[in-house]
Amino acid sequence: MAVLMDLHNHTTRCCHASGAMEAYVEKARERGITDYGFSDHSHWMLHARGQRYAMLAEELDDYVNDVRRLQERHNSDGDQPFRIRLGMEMDYIPSRLDVAEDVRKRYDWDYLIGSVHNIGFEKLQEPEMYNFWHIEDVCEIYFHCVGMMVRERFCDIVGHLDLPKKMGAMPAGGMLRYVEPLIPDLLANDIAVEINTSGMDNPARAFMPGWDIVEALAVSGVPLTLGSDAHAPHNVGRHFDAALEGLRKAGVKELVRFERRQMIAEPIA
Repeated sequence: MAVLMDLHNHTTRCCHASGAMEAYVEKARERGITDYGFSDHSHWMLHARGQRYAMLAEELDDYVNDVRRLQERHNSDGDQPFRIRLGMEMDYIPSRLDVAEDVRKRYDWDYLIGSVHNIGFEKLQEPEMYNFWHIEDVCEIYFHCVGMMVRERFCDIVGHLDLPKKMGAMPAGGMLRYVEPLIPDLLANDIAVEINTSGMDNPARAFMPGWDIVEALAVSGVPLTLGSDAHAPHNVGRHFDAALEGLRKAGVKELVRFERRQMIAEPIA
């Protein structure tokens, strides 16, 4: 049976998602996903303007225990295998790396997604930010941070690689020129890049990363995986048919999943 993964999914603990964890799992099974991962936001995420976008530190044990209970209830082998994976979307913040390292060691994660969501206290997904910051400057700082994250082998998967475009801003000539210098470091550190399908439901109206970047990654041999970045059950597996079609056109033969932080390649579904 073909393996189809969705490794980027949130819970209500992040304060900007809705729906019971059980409902996310049910939607994954309904959509033919066989390797489903929860990866809620790390508690050390920067919170601007008094808002909270991630779980509290004291909620982490409960998050892990909830995933474990769902694994006991739903994991199965046989003709219709299904696996729930324990992950986290960890913010890369240089001054908080000691907190991240403690959490990495404390639990038996299946995978860790590394993301950069902020430049200072400016949140990259706030549309008004781009009224004050030039997109080229945003990209320069953002991709510098992503490069540091990759070289430090902070994570197993890079989340929404070209995130600055999500609100609709795009530098002249696109973002491939910022990504190409990262490819040797992605390969050297054995880090995958997700095809994040949530951008289709945002002003960018595009997958993250875009197809020119996907093709460059694929040609270079950078491992790829899938994530819907679901913040509600109906988001699970969103736009996956289009993503898989595009991956095939780009010549991608396999995607990767993870178990206990070990990368496992699977033929594309």
